[in-house]
Amino acid sequence: MGFLNDNFIADFFLLAVQWLYQFLQEYSLTIIIVALFVRLLTLPMDIKQRANSKKMVKIAPEVESLKKRYANNPDQINIRVNKLYKERGINPMAGCLPMILQMVFLFAFYGALQKIATKETMSIVLRAAEDGAANVQLTKWLWVNNLWQPDSGMAGVMPSAAEFLSFLQSNTNTITPQTMGILQSKGLVLFSEGIMSVNEASYNALTAGIISANGLTGMNNGWFILPVLSGGSMFLQQMISTKLNPNPSMDQQMGMMKIIYPIISFVICLSSNTMFAIYWTFTSLYSILVDMIFNMIYRAKEKKQKAAVQTAQ
Repeated sequence: MGFLNDNFIADFFLLAVQWLYQFLQEYSLTIIIVALFVRLLTLPMDIKQRANSKKMVKIAPEVESLKKRYANNPDQINIRVNKLYKERGINPMAGCLPMILQMVFLFAFYGALQKIATKETMSIVLRAAEDGAANVQLTKWLWVNNLWQPDSGMAGVMPSAAEFLSFLQSNTNTITPQTMGILQSKGLVLFSEGIMSVNEASYNALTAGIISANGLTGMNNGWFILPVLSGGSMFLQQMISTKLNPNPSMDQQMGMMKIIYPIISFVICLSSNTMFAIYWTFTSLYSILVDMIFNMIYRAKEKKQKAAVQTAQ
């Protein structure tokens, strides 16, 4: 894919989100606008792929007939089917590029939002350590108490000591030595024989102070709403797509995926920061809307063409 590598695009999304946030001062709205802009850029390609899929569904009976007719000659099946595709202006590979782009953008967005979440989480801990926990204001979003934690009834408002250690270990490339030095000087992080650990007593006291200062003592971070919405919207997206774009052979192959994809969507949003869950849920809802609008326009166009043929006859 050349220039389409995750790091390059993740850095682009990171800059785009940070630039737009300067004006909006609202992360959730910022990520929705950036995601919408990217989706609109790829919309022509998406529409072309959808139109191509419609054509493939339309000639599916002819393809099946060719497969039965030349069942004993696989080479002839490929030749005849490819000839049919060419005659009807169908590119069987047209759906590959949009799918690849969606995966690249997904991983890039995830990487960009992870970097932002890392920066913001570290900023909260450092400000509390240097200026006092009472002076730290958490970034809330609707029912979520801390935007940089998952929307989950099992997640704390702040990472636990074990989670913070894992967080530090997984972000060693983005956390500067100066930051690690401050954490060590404040007694939050300890090093013994080159092994890093979190001073649980100091860290727990600090985070308890942050949570208390924000009036969130004894509360969890969320209510599972975004994970449920993401899983539900993924399930709805597949059901609507199947209904609007019936393809018996594909439906049979994707049978289990209709259950597995929503579950994966739920788990990902349950374990990711709320910002990514917002992005993931938004893209699912966007896909549902585009699918419905495209099918309305396509059906209206088909009716118009049929009416024109009947009038000509």
